Amino acid sequence: MTPDFRILADSQDITDRIRDRLLSLRITDEAGVKSDTVEIALDDRDALLIWPRHGAELEVSLGYRQTGLVRLGLYVVDEVEHSGPPNTLTIRAKASDMRESLKAPRTRVWDNITLADLVATIAAEHGLKPKVSNALAPVAIAHLDQTEESDLHLLTRLARESGAVAKPVAGNLVFVTRGEAKSATGKEMPTIEVSPSQVIQHRMTQADRGKYEAVVTHWHDLLAAERVPVRVGEGKPVYTLRHTYPDARQATRAARSKLDALQRGTGTLSLTLVGNTELMAEGKLRLKGFRDGVDGEWLIQRAEHQLDSQGFITRVEAETPKP
Repeated sequence: MTPDFRILADSQDITDRIRDRLLSLRITDEAGVKSDTVEIALDDRDALLIWPRHGAELEVSLGYRQTGLVRLGLYVVDEVEHSGPPNTLTIRAKASDMRESLKAPRTRVWDNITLADLVATIAAEHGLKPKVSNALAPVAIAHLDQTEESDLHLLTRLARESGAVAKPVAGNLVFVTRGEAKSATGKEMPTIEVSPSQVIQHRMTQADRGKYEAVVTHWHDLLAAERVPVRVGEGKPVYTLRHTYPDARQATRAARSKLDALQRGTGTLSLTLVGNTELMAEGKLRLKGFRDGVDGEWLIQRAEHQLDSQGFITRVEAETPKP
C-alpha cells in the first residue's frame, strides 16, 4: 500500500505545496498529561518555503491512499528550526488542547466535592467538556489544597493517586481509569491484534526485581493528632509512600493506585511495525504468534507514527497491564 498524508495550516490544505519537500513527518501520542506532538521536516533548498508563524494551527492526517487517511489531531506551532546544509526547516507543534491557562498557578481550596464535579469545574473554566469514567466520578474529596499549583498539575496529582489518566484532548478534559483502553472521548478502544508478520523489530523485557506485593500510606487523624498507616496488598516486599493524606479514603486510593502501577510495569515492550494509525496511547495490543512470555495483552504507553523516504512505520512502547 502507498503511505499518504494531509496537512491543513489554519484550515488551508498545504499538502500539495509541500509534498515534494517533505523529509519526515512524526506524530507522537503520549499517555497521561504529557502533550501530544508533531514534527515536520521540510527541504528548504531554495529558501522559498513560507516561514510558519507561532500559534498556527496544523491539522494532520496520516494513512494509506488505498484505505484512506486518519485525522491524528490538531496542533499549535510552538517552535521553528532552520538548519543546514542541507537546508532544512523543521516545524514542531503541540496538541492544541494543552492550553496555557491550564499551566497557570492558582491557589484555592476544594471541600466536600466529588471528582466528577472537580473535573467539571476545571473543564468549564478552560472551555473544555468533562469526561470522567463511571468508576471515578463518585469519588469523594473531603478536602484538597491547591496552593500555587496549576490546574494541570493538580489533575496530574489526582490522576496519579487514583490510578487514572488525565488529559485535555479533542475539546474534552478526560479523567479515566488507567488501563481501561479509553479514547479521548471516553469510549472504548478496540484491542489491536499484532502478529510477527506486522513487526519489523521487537524487544520485550521482563523484570521481577523490585516487584512489590503491598503498599503502605499514611493519613493524618486530626482528632488523635497522629499519622495512621493504611496497607493495600499482602506479602513482601512493601513499598511505602512518603506523602501523608488528609483522610483514610484518599490514602487507600493512593496506595491502591501505586500498587497497580508497580505490578503493571514489570514487563516492558518496544515494537517497530508497519505504519498503523489504530495504535494509540492507552490502547491495548494483543500479541499472538511470537512465543510464551511475549504473547498476550499489553497496554500502550506511547505511540509514534513516522513517514519519511523509507516509508511509514509506527513505534510503540507498552507495558504489562495490571494483574
